[in-house]
Amino acid sequence: MSMKNQRSLGFAPSILVIGVLVVAGACSKRASQTQPTSANSAPAAVTDKGSKPSAEGDSLPAGIDLGKLDAFKRKVFDQVVNREPSACGKGHSLLYSVKHDSSCRASFYAVRYVARLAGSGFPESEIGEKLEQRFRVPRIPYIDVSQAPSKGSPAGRVAIVEFADYECPHCKEVQTLMPPLLAKYANDVKLYFKHFPISSRNALNAALGAAAAQNQGKFWQFSDKVWENSENLTPALLEGLAKEIGLDFSRWYGDVGSDEVRGHVQRDKTEARALEIHRTPAIFINARRYTDELDIAGLTDWIDEELGR
Repeated sequence: MSMKNQRSLGFAPSILVIGVLVVAGACSKRASQTQPTSANSAPAAVTDKGSKPSAEGDSLPAGIDLGKLDAFKRKVFDQVVNREPSACGKGHSLLYSVKHDSSCRASFYAVRYVARLAGSGFPESEIGEKLEQRFRVPRIPYIDVSQAPSKGSPAGRVAIVEFADYECPHCKEVQTLMPPLLAKYANDVKLYFKHFPISSRNALNAALGAAAAQNQGKFWQFSDKVWENSENLTPALLEGLAKEIGLDFSRWYGDVGSDEVRGHVQRDKTEARALEIHRTPAIFINARRYTDELDIAGLTDWIDEELGR
């Protein structure tokens, strides 16, 4: 397929892309031990570190809720927003930025994120690391979704790309989160699935079977059945699933071993390694690597940022 005929996720600098290796839970087998290197330059030095912690009377923008923070968590919040630099790399703190720099919308989301993390009991050091991962890691310029099965809104402004292994238990957990997200953001989100079978031969066979089912327009039906049986992905089980969902079995069986289907899965694996994915699941939301907890609250927060909410 020529490049001009391929669908891809390429994002202009003004559009955020979410993609991150999920640190809350990831299947233990790695594709590589090499750690990704950051392409970020150091943030601008903060010039107002001596500013006073935000007091109760201080005005923060609507949408940043500190009401549930007890005294200790509020102290953590104050320390972080006064210490960390603007999310736009300017020479002042997050607190100053969110109050006085309306041109830096990213600082609003960063401060709201700090409030959520502080409220969940994260210490200052971990909050700082999470801010670095979410707001200062470069966005992925291109993800090829020309062959990726998708569902959700065709015109959605937020593209979620998931790289998964069918034997990965954390990947299985993610499948329970996607339906409510797609329902909540019915007009705004589109989900793409990419294969990264790294755990075993059975996981590879499942990926091949799913790609072959896609040729008959039944990827999601086959995939859902695979997740239901992810602890027992024998060849016989996969063949039974193909028959159960009404696939043309002879065609499906031939496609599983075809160069076309094997090439599809291999291209996904090659791209995953090029993106320095070492564990599954790996989730990208508008080309930023998702680094938060595997839960609705975290995913919703990142999606809302993409939508400007």
